[in-house]
Amino acid sequence: MTSCARSLRLTNARIYRSAWDEAPADSIVVSDGKVTWIGAADVAPSADETIDLAGATVIPGLTDAHIHLFAIAHARLQVPVTPRDALAISSVLDLLVARARAIPRDKWVYGAGLDENGLAEHRLPTRAEIDVVIPDHPVLIRRFCGHVAVVNSAALRLLGIDDAAADPEGGTFGRSEDGRLDGSAKESAAELIFRAAPPMDRNELVAALRATIADSARFGLVAAVEAAVGFTVGFDDEFAIWNEIRANGDVLPMRLGFMNQLDPAEAATRGLAPKRDADWQSMTLKYFADGIVGARTSAVSEDFFDTPSRGMFMRDKAELQRVIAEAHADDWQVAVHCTGDRGIDCIIEAYEKAQAGHHRADARHRIEHYFVPPAGGLARMKALGALVVTQPSFLTRMRRSIAGAFGPRADRCYPGRSVIDAGVTYIASSDAPTGAWSPWDGIADAVSRASDSGAPIGRSEAISVREAIHSYTVGGAIAMKQEDWRGTLMPGMAADLIALDRDPFAAECLPLKETKVLLTMVRGAVVHDAMPQFPEWRSGAASA
Repeated sequence: MTSCARSLRLTNARIYRSAWDEAPADSIVVSDGKVTWIGAADVAPSADETIDLAGATVIPGLTDAHIHLFAIAHARLQVPVTPRDALAISSVLDLLVARARAIPRDKWVYGAGLDENGLAEHRLPTRAEIDVVIPDHPVLIRRFCGHVAVVNSAALRLLGIDDAAADPEGGTFGRSEDGRLDGSAKESAAELIFRAAPPMDRNELVAALRATIADSARFGLVAAVEAAVGFTVGFDDEFAIWNEIRANGDVLPMRLGFMNQLDPAEAATRGLAPKRDADWQSMTLKYFADGIVGARTSAVSEDFFDTPSRGMFMRDKAELQRVIAEAHADDWQVAVHCTGDRGIDCIIEAYEKAQAGHHRADARHRIEHYFVPPAGGLARMKALGALVVTQPSFLTRMRRSIAGAFGPRADRCYPGRSVIDAGVTYIASSDAPTGAWSPWDGIADAVSRASDSGAPIGRSEAISVREAIHSYTVGGAIAMKQEDWRGTLMPGMAADLIALDRDPFAAECLPLKETKVLLTMVRGAVVHDAMPQFPEWRSGAASA
């Protein structure tokens, strides 16, 4: 079923109106994209069609408030070099060699998903190592975070980068002991390389992006915020591809929001202004304050445990605060990537200055990640009404990196309990492809603090299952300023819901990360259907 019936009744299920519902209903009726009734089957109103959910659990659909759908799609067209089972660097190179042999010599070899923490050597491959096995094809590997690039000599030649290249502001080129480029580039230096490399085939990229959106619905996502239009290949190219998908006129199986990686003046030049829309919302400008923990480029106040460094800012702090104030004055919601406590403190101060200069009610500015919390930061965030948008699956994905970077201070990372207790809106998300794409990984790690892959990280920061799911339902809607009409399953609210193979709120629930989404409904239409196909599942006919 892919279309929306005039009215549809879902029955024989445990239907939670919200994460806090302790008396679930067993039937719900939807019509014209909204919930019209919820309660007990024996008093349910008539409907044009009935679906028997065979005992499944229904909850409001999930929102990923920070995901890179474009980057996931882009990676689908590259060689997947995500490490598995502590492979050696040579195994990654073998994958790239196979691609090089299959394409003409003038074509680039692209690899995506590299994470040195999963390699036996615990480091990135070098330019020299790639040159030995692929001397002629240009090679570009994107680390899974998107903040680090690795290239070979052929790529450097085509890009016009040599050993005399100076580090750009907010980035660095890696160098060997003799001062030569080692092929790695971090932050703005990596961005220069990503922007200059030849683009992917446009038609293939559009198809991959459509498939990525469809696959997101299969995880139970009914809405998502593209976390930085421009982060992967540049704003104008990405914006054009998104607009091509929209211009096609198809109704997508999820609601979308967009953060534009632009300064306010750049947005104005392109004719962009904040726009709230139920299905295609563009009200946010995105900035990067600092770097990432994995590259030790987070702006922290104490040296990293394993590196005599305190990271870096991506641009001058005063300039960044000025741009944020301009965006605030132009009525944009502002979202800023901040991982280190120095970076977070700078952005909280920027929000405070912006509000002092131009007061706005309910601006809902965001800090993305909030990895290393600054002292007193949460009280200031609460006073601002700002949001913490975090990625709990990083606790699993980056376990080795977190331990190396912070040692005994690691338990302070990625706060959850303290954010909620401080009265600050806590919103969990994925940041996929950096974090786990499935929201069930994020929900599980928010609850267990990644205990299934080792000792819990910051056990005292664990939150409950209900709090975690609330952060993906109502919390995600709050991030998009849509909580007044979606995020719960009450009459009059959007018929955006999912059916699950287990009850996540039950004490005896099987592992959360193994949760299967059996059905996803958006706007009252079923957009994903994996229900078992036995005869008694659906009534098929209209019933009274």
